[in-house]
Amino acid sequence: MRLPPPHPPLSAAPAGRIGPLALVRRTFLQRRGASASEFAIIAGPFFIMILAICEAAWQLATGAALDHAALKASRFGGTGANSIPAWQRGSTPVENMPTCRSAGIGWMVSQSTGSLIKQGANLTVTTNAWSNLGGLASAGTPSAGTGSQITSYTIRYRQPFITGGIAGLIWGGDSFTHQTTIVIKNEPFENASC
Repeated sequence: MRLPPPHPPLSAAPAGRIGPLALVRRTFLQRRGASASEFAIIAGPFFIMILAICEAAWQLATGAALDHAALKASRFGGTGANSIPAWQRGSTPVENMPTCRSAGIGWMVSQSTGSLIKQGANLTVTTNAWSNLGGLASAGTPSAGTGSQITSYTIRYRQPFITGGIAGLIWGGDSFTHQTTIVIKNEPFENASC
């Protein structure tokens, strides 16, 4: 018994000339290079997303550090001390320490964040004082206040983008400005603010 000759598969193109439709169909059915093409399509948005996550984490860490620094600085300023206690100085030599409470507040902001927030042009510490809570509606006196006064600490820090121009294209500029405000009542001390 003889077997009939095998028939070519239906999807195979006939020998000879291939029509344009069959050529297009064969091109789309082939899987060679599919992974490289898919990666090329996905790679750009994926890496932009990774950079955006890093930038967001950096700016959130800066905001959290600024909140922590405001608490530390306001606690120092509220005590009325003009010199920073030895346990907060770390390895900073005494001759490099601020000798005034107002200057010490800015120093404390930088030091309490492990220098994530750097003292300088990007850091602004504004203090205002009032004699009682009823005066908070007015502008207040620009100072760290005297004993038992209500004092507000407004700390602004301009943190440059770690992704540089990429984030600048999205948000405009080259940095993000963080701000935190805390209002406290100074302890009853007798030191005058300097």
